[in-house]
Amino acid sequence: VVPEGRSAVLGDALAPGDEIVLVASSGLHANGSSLARLLAQQLPDGYATALPSGRGFGEALLDPSVVYVRLIAGLLEAQVPVSYLSHITGHGLLKLMRPSRHLTYRIVALPPVPEVLRFLADRAGMADEEAYRTLNMGSGFAVYTAAGSGADVARIASELGYEALVAGVVEDGPRQVVIEPVGVTYASDEMDLTPRERG
Repeated sequence: VVPEGRSAVLGDALAPGDEIVLVASSGLHANGSSLARLLAQQLPDGYATALPSGRGFGEALLDPSVVYVRLIAGLLEAQVPVSYLSHITGHGLLKLMRPSRHLTYRIVALPPVPEVLRFLADRAGMADEEAYRTLNMGSGFAVYTAAGSGADVARIASELGYEALVAGVVEDGPRQVVIEPVGVTYASDEMDLTPRERG
């Protein structure tokens, strides 16, 4: 339901120069649970395996997911110019190019990777390219906003108890995600999630 006087945020307003704000996740959230179960079966101590901090692997997997509704409501109330919103769930940071637009999404900074996700990726033998296309790796939500407004988004997020940073920018160019801190680029066809017939 779209409130009267507002329009749905579907990415039509995305434009080169828009800033990308990444909002931190708390850990696994809703993606990667099958991989976590498989890994637990392979670990000698299973879910009781200690992470480097001493926390149990199973305990860390149960950290509550962050819910971003209050943030979206706060941004709309403050009339911040939001051009797109995206959960970073299944398919990891590939979701940054979810809009079917010929634009490049360049990320120059990333939030810290939660310990449990780093442990999961390392023990599963995932290189960064695979980890960031599969898990959220610390980025639970993306807010795309007009140039110069990213700091306002991050400030409002902080006031509401979220951790966020101005992480990148939308550019003219081919549809792709460029994650500079880990040296990974995802091309447009990697986001094609169309079901295929098995032949």
